[in-house]
Amino acid sequence: MLSYIVRRVIGSLIVLLLITAIAFALAYLVPSDPARMIAGVHASAATLAEIRHKLGLDKPVPVQYVDYLGRLLRGNLGTSFIYDRPVVSLLKDKFLATLPLALAAWLAELLIGIPLGIYTARRARRSADYLVSALALVGLSMPVFWLGLILLYWFGFKLPIFPLGGHTGFMSLVLPSLTIGIVGAAYYLRLLKSSMLEVMGNDYIRTARAKGAGERRVVWRHVVPNAVIPVITYAGIDIGILMGGLIMTEYTFNWNGIGALMYEALQQSDIPVIMGTVLLAAVLVVLFNLVVDVLYVFLDPRIRCD
Repeated sequence: MLSYIVRRVIGSLIVLLLITAIAFALAYLVPSDPARMIAGVHASAATLAEIRHKLGLDKPVPVQYVDYLGRLLRGNLGTSFIYDRPVVSLLKDKFLATLPLALAAWLAELLIGIPLGIYTARRARRSADYLVSALALVGLSMPVFWLGLILLYWFGFKLPIFPLGGHTGFMSLVLPSLTIGIVGAAYYLRLLKSSMLEVMGNDYIRTARAKGAGERRVVWRHVVPNAVIPVITYAGIDIGILMGGLIMTEYTFNWNGIGALMYEALQQSDIPVIMGTVLLAAVLVVLFNLVVDVLYVFLDPRIRCD
């Protein structure tokens, strides 16, 4: 068990190192000149050279990357070209805005998708299964921004039940979290349904039924605990992605969080913010994936025997 956890931690650290290299490479893929953005279009060559020297842009690329890693270890992600604020401070403020939306959207996905997944698996190849599966396919096909605009139009404008945008309290969470929940629930539904159907075909399930165990007991005692493991994996990665920023949803609902910050940074070619948001999103995904891997130790006895 301990060796399993150690391997997962080492693997996560290696992935994080690779992510820093990718985030650093983004600075050279963005077609813009940081010195020109800071000094303006009419800056002299001497001014541009001074800014590049101050930012360390005149050093060889490998040296810049080592300096970048050194700053990361000190918690320094640079300074935003647009806001003229430390990127860490910006990310902290925006993350606190994104966090309640991400958690509400994640819960909406689970509360919609998991019950429907169990329902359709227990009624496989019946009319209810075909109907719910067709609705799930529609949910998978809908762009998030389109569904968000539809919900805003009907429940924010036509029937002014919820706010039209911004984050002013619990009511402002409902429409954006429901938008993400409807689309994301389709993934959980399909994943759990297929996993349950696979488990139901195993010999020990047929043995439990042959011994007289009721269908409800078979489903909740034997099928669901074994079928839910892939769902836990996806849920762990999903919450990391949601906390890393919901670009289209935050833009649609005027939610001033990580996603909106990333969108604005891309529009303005604010390279430190782009690198910071990408790095934050990746770290969150790796972190929650590591948490899920550790949970496997307690969920799967075979890993405890490793």
